Amino acid sequence: MILFFSKSLLRHPRARSDLEEMTGDTHFLRYLPEPASSELVAPEEIKRHILCTGQVYFTLLQAREERGIKDIAISRIEQLSPFPYDLITPHLDKYPNASLLWCQEEPLNNGAWSYVGPRIYTAASQTQHHKGKYPFYAGRDPTSSVATGSKVCSFHDLQFSNADDDTSEPAQERSRSVYQHRFRPVCRAPLNNQ
Repeated sequence: MILFFSKSLLRHPRARSDLEEMTGDTHFLRYLPEPASSELVAPEEIKRHILCTGQVYFTLLQAREERGIKDIAISRIEQLSPFPYDLITPHLDKYPNASLLWCQEEPLNNGAWSYVGPRIYTAASQTQHHKGKYPFYAGRDPTSSVATGSKVCSFHDLQFSNADDDTSEPAQERSRSVYQHRFRPVCRAPLNNQ
């Protein structure tokens, strides 16, 4: 197995598979949509559909459970290139009233955002309910380094609000608002080193 993430994911209790999932006629899953769950609201009531890849999924899942959020769906894109349009495009319409959001742990200029943003937009443009919707970005601001250099300020908690997205503005304006960083990582460290 090749894993391009920290070793913590190897020991994560939720990042496990049963032996039956790896034997017989099995294959790599390029896209893992939000599994059907009675804990979430109906698909029509989902307000935000978060797309991500890698270990940030488990951080988001834990945050959603701890906060008791029921109207946010989280799906994983496990193969970024070639982009799995054939799987993502039909699935986006499962949540017709949801805003689309890409979440990454890395800073804006170091992660997959610049690659997946336009591709999610292309996939959404082929759907009935998401035409012209550019996904929002959730992650750190651009930086010259992937790591913050501070254990306290490292990415440990992602704050995503449960508020409705403003859909009153035209699609062109919403697509330009991608760099507004409406959902940011939270650093709980005081700035004056107290």
